[in-house]
Amino acid sequence: MSVWLMLGFLQTATAQSGSLRIAAVVNDEIISLFDLEVRLSLTLLGASLPNTRENRQRLAGQVLRGMIDEKLQMQEAQRVGITVPEQEVADAIRRIEAQNRMPAGGLTTMLAGQNIPRKTLEDQLSAALAWRRVVARRFSSAAEISDEEINEHLAQIEAQRGKPEILVKEILLPVDSPEREAEVRSFAERLVTQFREGAPFEGLAQQFSQSASARVGGDIGWIGADVLDEPLAQAIDGLPAGRVTEPIRTVLGFYILKVEDRRIREQAPPSDAMVTLRQIALPVPLDAPPERVTEISERMRAAVARAAGCETLADVAKSLDAPDPIDLGRVRQGDLSPAIRDAVAQVAVGSASAPVPLPGGISIFVVCERESVMSDLPSRPEIRQRLENEKLEVLARRLMRDLKRAAFIDIRI
Repeated sequence: MSVWLMLGFLQTATAQSGSLRIAAVVNDEIISLFDLEVRLSLTLLGASLPNTRENRQRLAGQVLRGMIDEKLQMQEAQRVGITVPEQEVADAIRRIEAQNRMPAGGLTTMLAGQNIPRKTLEDQLSAALAWRRVVARRFSSAAEISDEEINEHLAQIEAQRGKPEILVKEILLPVDSPEREAEVRSFAERLVTQFREGAPFEGLAQQFSQSASARVGGDIGWIGADVLDEPLAQAIDGLPAGRVTEPIRTVLGFYILKVEDRRIREQAPPSDAMVTLRQIALPVPLDAPPERVTEISERMRAAVARAAGCETLADVAKSLDAPDPIDLGRVRQGDLSPAIRDAVAQVAVGSASAPVPLPGGISIFVVCERESVMSDLPSRPEIRQRLENEKLEVLARRLMRDLKRAAFIDIRI
């Protein structure tokens, strides 16, 4: 009997036989029709979709395959001795409540109102948490990110200055075998239809996407179109904000992309630039006549002009009978005093500012390094985490494929 026909009798079957009717067998564990029934209710609730007979029939196949994957993930976790404490699952539920501005216990109350056992959600969360630990334990060393990789990623972001960027969300539906191509395409098309009929993209991504971004509603942040694979870049070219693509076939499976917004990546204000400065100071008496001040300033200007960058400033100071240069280190330009900030704002690297009168003397500031800052530039730890997640996602997908190939899976509906 087909999935769709069988689901027409789900409520009757479960009422007559309780949880004894079997939807699928995964190695030596079963998924009952009752399990599938309540998981469908949870999925529809999480995706903000109407709990209608039609929607249940449309989603049943994909939900069942997701439950099969969870069984395999939990079996692998048990095999390697990984368990998830009840407290960790409870903490995850509290985070969901906080994200949705619900009071403590509000989610349990909502589930009860929909006749969904709390354990159905707990099982889903346990599988996700256990699988994350399995992947981290098995592949943590393979997913290590070097400083060079972070530098390369930063350089790619730097290269985006002045170029268009797109805020994108994604849904990924993998195709793990050729015979599932048509089924996954059809399901992807249904998700596009559900979005266009009013379902929130974030809920659909959280419930159905197999990408790591599913945890955050499919959000992959601001990106340049040139970092996407060609089919994806073409699909969102010119797509207005708020719209989604049709399903896009890639080597991994089918993607659905949503364009949230567009912008030109700008450089941050000059005050955010980081400069490395060295200072040469000559004391000048407070009662020195103006012509004396001008003479000292000209001597300093001429001496520094003969310098070959920051490395020779000690010799410059010696020629002026000035104290050794002062290393001011790397500072944010906006944090300098107004007089110094204005003096160095337009100075090229390796060059000196005009003489700056300061209390007790005259100083010249040499810019040894200058680092422009990009707006919304992620920190190095953020980049490291993002790149690690990308590597772990690829490795996790391979492991899942191997587990499926080695498993006994018997779908009985």
